[in-house]
Amino acid sequence: MNLPRLIVVQILLLLAVSLPEKISAQIYADVTVSGGVNGTFTITLEHTKAPITVANFIGLATGQKGWLDLVTGGIRYDPFYNGVTFHRVIAGFMSQTGSRNGNGTDGPGYTFRDEIDPSLSHQPYTVSMANSGTNTNGSQWFVTKGAPTYLDGIHTIFGKVTDPASQAVCAAINAVATDTSDRPVTPVTISSIAVRGPSLAGFNVNSIGLPKVLNGGPVMKVAGASHALGFDHAPYSQYFCLHSPDLASWSSYFTSIYFHALAPAAGDIDVTSLATGSKHFYRLARVDYSSCYTAPVSVGGKTFTFPGLFGTVSTTLTFNPDGTGGTFQRDHGGGSSDSGLIVAVNYQNNSSPYSSFLGVQLQIFSPNLVILFDDLSFRTANGGKFTGRSNLIGAETISGNFTSAP
Repeated sequence: MNLPRLIVVQILLLLAVSLPEKISAQIYADVTVSGGVNGTFTITLEHTKAPITVANFIGLATGQKGWLDLVTGGIRYDPFYNGVTFHRVIAGFMSQTGSRNGNGTDGPGYTFRDEIDPSLSHQPYTVSMANSGTNTNGSQWFVTKGAPTYLDGIHTIFGKVTDPASQAVCAAINAVATDTSDRPVTPVTISSIAVRGPSLAGFNVNSIGLPKVLNGGPVMKVAGASHALGFDHAPYSQYFCLHSPDLASWSSYFTSIYFHALAPAAGDIDVTSLATGSKHFYRLARVDYSSCYTAPVSVGGKTFTFPGLFGTVSTTLTFNPDGTGGTFQRDHGGGSSDSGLIVAVNYQNNSSPYSSFLGVQLQIFSPNLVILFDDLSFRTANGGKFTGRSNLIGAETISGNFTSAP
């Protein structure tokens, strides 16, 4: 009669030992603010559902991740958010921070792709990334006050504020007096962000596919009266060059496009016009996107599927190995389909590691059906969202989701 009780006791003991660790397996960020509001609120970070975003947030908050000082061109490793204000507050909607210039127009010098998890929704006290379009996340984030669910699928959710005391601090921030530009009259400033939790030790910020800010390796080249900066021209990279006459004030001089692996840009940066007086100084930083590039370098050998395009169940484009042509198939449903040749292809990156342009001509009508996918925004290496246009009905606009393989 005692054996079942012993078994039950053993099971309960095992649960008591194992469950608390699983329940508490989390990472938290304690955000301390001062000024217009004084206090600390805790964010429970969604490190399993938005690992890249959380890695970026932790890296910037703690100084583990390098970022580009857009004022001086220097690469910095001090905590990014210390001293940053909540620059935009809309009562009942959200409170936004993460801009070092306080105007909401800057970031850490790089962008990273969206991480949209359908199980997460913008409810009160959700923490989400601000952006200027698909795959343009950087350093700015906001805490919701209301439930703007229309932001679901557009902004990356990476945390939530759950305990009542923390929610009270966030509510106080959202209630501060603001001017006509939604800027708090009395600044609310982030004093510090402390990251903690039982899962923190096993969460390697540096193993996540985020851009890295590096030295661009500039070399001054002088030929008579001509001056130029040579640099390493690394593929999958963007370059920022700043100039100073005195090492005190800096101004932006050159910003490159993203260098593609198949055709890295050549040539030096001509700085002859700046070479006046006895002194002139330069800083050249490189943002390395090689570990997080999702847009393919070529469509050769790939198959793209566009569900619902032009009212079909799906439209599939399969490209030849050389990427110059291929075949298409349209599934109209009910066993009805048609197919034909892709007779022209124009594929190129949109000066972004996450987005591409794809133009195709399908031999199906007279004249041929032309589809211009102006923005193939890759959220993963195998798909994302698109916008574009076609000549099917005038200049019809199109949008939707796509997948690609392999």
